[in-house]
Amino acid sequence: MTPQRPLDAWVAGRAGLAELDSAVLSAWQLSALRHSVLWARLKSPFYRKRLAGLPQDCPASFADFAQLPLLTSQDLRLQAERMLCVSQNDVARVVTLSTSGTTGAPKRIFLTEEDLDATLDFFRVGMTLLARPGDTVFILLPGRSPDGAADLLGRAVRMMGARPVFAPAKAAPDELLCSIEREEIACVAALPSQIAALLEEPAAMPLGRGVLRSILLSGEPVPEALRSRIQDTWGAEVFAHYGLTETGFGAAVECPAHAGYHLREADLYVEIVDPETGSLLPVGEPGEIVVSTLQRGGMPLLRYRTGDFARLLPGPCACGSPLRRLGLVEGRIERTAFGVRIEQPVKGAAQRERPAFNAQ
Repeated sequence: MTPQRPLDAWVAGRAGLAELDSAVLSAWQLSALRHSVLWARLKSPFYRKRLAGLPQDCPASFADFAQLPLLTSQDLRLQAERMLCVSQNDVARVVTLSTSGTTGAPKRIFLTEEDLDATLDFFRVGMTLLARPGDTVFILLPGRSPDGAADLLGRAVRMMGARPVFAPAKAAPDELLCSIEREEIACVAALPSQIAALLEEPAAMPLGRGVLRSILLSGEPVPEALRSRIQDTWGAEVFAHYGLTETGFGAAVECPAHAGYHLREADLYVEIVDPETGSLLPVGEPGEIVVSTLQRGGMPLLRYRTGDFARLLPGPCACGSPLRRLGLVEGRIERTAFGVRIEQPVKGAAQRERPAFNAQ
């Protein structure tokens, strides 16, 4: 185990494995999926009806699991309460997501204390790739309310022995650059659009190399041009993170090899399906990311369609980790009356608008 592979030990520990081996981890995931399906059928009115008629040992294989119906955003809007497998009293946080252009009910995600603790620990371990004990980490990300994404990240930073500093409310980009220099910030966690706005400021260049060591980008696609500009301007190493509220905020993060996102495989099982037919695609082919939760007791998600377009990467990572890797998100899947369309990220989209730095 090297310092560059902290997620390996964490995944092994979460799965109760003595060591992380791809075949052993795969067998454990199948067992965890079987337990999740059984639990959901026993405790959730929604899943009890949806999965009626399945044999007790389903899924007996990953191919079996791929035959289960796909879960959609519409299901979360209309059936969230019926998907719960625990009492409302056991729910620690409810996240309501209003989708732009949707006139119906918003999506609701129910998270228990155990779900939040697992994400907190995932963030703690993931941040050891970017920061060291004693570092100061500047957090620009939204989600400042209790148990929001930024709040959990700040708590995780403290747990690893670093100091979190949250961006001041309504601060302009030039003020934030002054804060980076004044506070001797070693690491910044932000949306790509936020970092792009900072780079547009004349004060960005005088920061020079050596002030910022690393930057975590999350919440939006990460343009390669932005990554290169960060490295040219500040000499900072860029780590991209992929996550959704539905996954408990955290899902996958780059390692120092920067060859795809290492998946949070003790908590999530990821498939790639054809966006139009829903059929499973082989490793290396791009399609829709589908996620299933493995240890979530409150509101398990079984084969949830994320709407994100990406691929699983073939072969092992250069870092030596056996964890599967997700490629960078290549676009959003839009379903229209004429079929499926892939909405590609606009080149330079991160610079289109000045972001809200005080999003809560």
